[in-house]
Parts: sequence; structure tokens; C-alpha cells
Amino acid sequence: MFGMSVHTTAIILTIVLAVIGLAYLLFGWLRKRSWRVMWRGAGFILIPVGLLIMGLMRKVVDGINAVVDWANATYMTTWVMIGLIVAGIGLVVYLIGSFVPHVSGEEANKRRAEIRERKMAALRAPGQPASAPLGPAPTSQTAKLPDGPTPPPSPRPVTSSAPATPDDKEIDDILKRHGIN
Repeated sequence: MFGMSVHTTAIILTIVLAVIGLAYLLFGWLRKRSWRVMWRGAGFILIPVGLLIMGLMRKVVDGINAVVDWANATYMTTWVMIGLIVAGIGLVVYLIGSFVPHVSGEEANKRRAEIRERKMAALRAPGQPASAPLGPAPTSQTAKLPDGPTPPPSPRPVTSSAPATPDDKEIDDILKRHGIN
């Protein structure tokens, strides 16, 4: 590439990538003071150096040379142009996606709750109130029931007519706080 040997090009490519990693590390640290940026930047510096030491950076340069040779030997047909455009759009979309901030913590929980609520609202019948229990829609008397055993009815809570003691009220309050009825 550029009239240089593969080994010289691999060394130059390693230096360039390490300098880019160092710039990422420094600018990221100055902007965020985050150890995450420091670790990622150090990793980005060490990867090309490790590839050079193993001899794989020469293979990377050989791959780049193969792509350049392919580009020089290939006629630009409509399909090749479409493929380049689609790959370019994919790269731009990927880069845009990398600049979108992460959603985590309370914001993620809030979004999940909103999605869950929308799904529950979609399952409800249009005239059914929000607090009504979900279940199968009532069927007409003429509908045939499926063959086989029917599932047992769900157990109903036992209610007593005895007056509640202060201990019972305290237990009820604890259960309500934890969402248990």
C-alpha cells in the first residue's frame, strides 16, 4: 500500500490506531472523568499493538490491500453502487446509534412500565374500565365447551365475619404495602 512494504504499513497503521485510542482516552477523561472511558481507551490502544506483535496486523493490511485491489479491478455496475450505498447507510446508522445516550436505571424502568401499561390497555375491551380483571370474553350459551376435564375454579379468599383485631389490621397494612391482597 502506498509503495511501502506490508510490514511498514502495519507499523504505521498500528501507530495511527494507537494515537486515535490515546486521543479517545484523553478527550473522554477530560470530558467525563469516567474510568469506563479510561479502560476502553486503554483497550483501544492495546488491541492494535497486540495484533502487530502477533503478526495479525500484517493480515489486516493484506485485507485492506485486497479491498483496494478489488475496487481497482471491479467495474462500477448498478448493483455494486447499490451495495456501496446500502453499506454506507448502514455505517452512518451505526454511528448515529452510538451517539444516542444509554437508557438505564429509573428511566428504563419507567419506559418498561409505560410499555406494559399500553399492552394491558390494548388487551382490555374498549368499554371495560381500567380496574376490571382481564380474562376471556363472555361467550354465548350456544357455544360448545371443549371436551375434557374443566379446570377447577380459582380459590376465593376466606372472609370472616369476626371483628378484626389490631394485629389483623397491622398484618393487612403490611400486606397492602407489599402489594399482596
